[in-house]
Amino acid sequence: MLFLSDDLVHAFSTREIPTFRRTFSYYDKDISGTDNANFALFEEKTELSFSDYLYMIQRARLEDRQSEISHFIDTAEAKANARQGEYIIFSLLLFSFIILIGTSSTIFEYFQCASFEEVQPAVNYLARDYLLNCGSSRYKSYVAYAVVMVFV
Repeated sequence: MLFLSDDLVHAFSTREIPTFRRTFSYYDKDISGTDNANFALFEEKTELSFSDYLYMIQRARLEDRQSEISHFIDTAEAKANARQGEYIIFSLLLFSFIILIGTSSTIFEYFQCASFEEVQPAVNYLARDYLLNCGSSRYKSYVAYAVVMVFV
């Protein structure tokens, strides 16, 4: 848990602190970015704690530099939202890749029939389940479903 001095706790509303945490995270990761150089208060610090960060924002408010703060926070929020979108897309692609392997293997197993020519007349059974005859109507309905799933 992050502890702040009493004057900082009373200087900001409870809705502002989470926003400042997100923007501080952006500032901390992208300290060499050009957006930070636009906010002159940060130029004097190369390392910044969260408390220092809040003190600088409070100082900017007192100096009536609200437009600089707003620009910095808006930029940081936009970049944080873009990163979140990238993580969501990555997670969806990873999930689909993991599912795709198992699902594709299962679907293509329905096209593999084992032929037993020693028996007269020769019979074909599904290699995955020898109880299912490849000439039966039940197998043909499974194959129709498997073909549709291949395209899905």
